[in-house]
Amino acid sequence: MTEDVPSDSGWQVTVDLPSAATVPAFEAALDELGGTLSAFEIDKGPRWRLTVHCTEAPDSAALASRLAVAAASCGIAPPDVRIEPLAATDWVAEYRRRARPVSIGRFFIYPSHHDGGVPVGAIGIALDAGLAFGTGEHESTRGCLTAFERLAAWGIAPARALDMGCGSGILAIAIARLWPAAAVTACDNDPVAVAVATENVATNGVAATVGLCVGDGYAAPALRDAPPFDLIAANILADPLEAMAGDLARRLAPAGHAVLAGILASQAEGVLGAHAAHGLALVQRIDVNEWTTLVLARG
Repeated sequence: MTEDVPSDSGWQVTVDLPSAATVPAFEAALDELGGTLSAFEIDKGPRWRLTVHCTEAPDSAALASRLAVAAASCGIAPPDVRIEPLAATDWVAEYRRRARPVSIGRFFIYPSHHDGGVPVGAIGIALDAGLAFGTGEHESTRGCLTAFERLAAWGIAPARALDMGCGSGILAIAIARLWPAAAVTACDNDPVAVAVATENVATNGVAATVGLCVGDGYAAPALRDAPPFDLIAANILADPLEAMAGDLARRLAPAGHAVLAGILASQAEGVLGAHAAHGLALVQRIDVNEWTTLVLARG
C-alpha cells in the first residue's frame, strides 16, 4: 500500500483485481470510503481496476483490513493498493472532455453539454451522473434499458414502477420516457444520489411522473404503504438483490415484472434462486460481456 503527502484536491484509491468475479466484494469494501467509485477492465480483461475519489485521506490500516476480508472471501491474496493525492483539476472541463453520447437501442443518453441534437426516432435522455452511479456506459445499465425495450415490445405497460437504488436516475427517467403514463418512484439510500437524480429528472421534463425518495431499500418511509408496483428495476449488486428478494416479491403486483442487474454472470443462479424461493421465475436473461440482467415474473 502506497501513500503520499496531504492533498487539497482529494484523494484517489486504486485497486487492481485479477478478474470481474472479484469486483463486487471489493466494491463493497471500498464503498465505505464514501467517495465516487469506478470499475473498468484493464487491457480488455480479464483484470479489472477499481478507483475511488474521496475528499479525505483514507485510514490506510482500516482500508487494508477491509480489503483483506474481501480478498479472503474471493480466495485471492490481498491486492496492492495505491493511495495518492489528486492534483488540482478543472473537473467540469474534464467531464466535458470525457463524456460522450451513448446509444442503447432506441435510447440516446447524452451529457447536458451535448449540442448535436437527438437522432430522429430516438428516446433522448440528458444525463449528468455527478457523484451518482449510472451513465449508460456500464453493461448492467445497458442490460436494463434493453430489458425495458423488450417488455414494451411485448405489450407490457406498467402503471406503477419503482427504480430501487436509482443512482443518477437513468432507469427511472427511461421508464418515464418509454411509458409516459406510468407513475414512477425512484429510491436510493444515498442522499447525494437522490439529489443528482432529482436534477436529472427535472432536466428531462419528467418531474410530474417521477417521485424521488431517500431510504433503506423497501423500508423507505415513502414505500411502506405504497401499492404494489407493476415494474421494479434494481441495478445494484448480487448480494443486496438476494437479501431483498422477499421484499421485492411482496411489493410486486401479481402480473408485474422485475428487472434485476449489477449481477456478474457467475452470480446469476444465486440471484435467481433467491427470487425463486419467493415465487418468481425467469422470463429472460440478457448477458452483456461479464454482466447479466434478469427479467422475472411470478411463476
